[in-house]
Amino acid sequence: MGRPFRELPPGPLVLVGTDIPDLRPAHIARAFAALGRADAVFGPATDGGFWLVGLRRRPRALEVFDSVDWSAPQTLDQTLANLPEGTRVEIIDTLCDIDDADDLVRWRARERRERRTA
Repeated sequence: MGRPFRELPPGPLVLVGTDIPDLRPAHIARAFAALGRADAVFGPATDGGFWLVGLRRRPRALEVFDSVDWSAPQTLDQTLANLPEGTRVEIIDTLCDIDDADDLVRWRARERRERRTA
């Protein structure tokens, strides 16, 4: 995940997960808008990870993903702890990601409930 942040030319960059069924273009727009005010932006996932990370990126690259336990309840917290002191961070919408079959079953059930109440 760190490679694009290190190797692409300096400037704002946002990465999103491919397992986020509720992701909409407005989420991406919010993330880039947040990078206009902050150095980093995260979209938390309901499981303690994150579905989106964005960094303003100046000529230097941050190693924010070092020593992070992936797919764990503390993933987002560990990543945030890797940011240098004074980093301005914005948090946008919390969304669910689909990591396994149980996540998919929960997401589908929620979708059915929301359609019935709409």
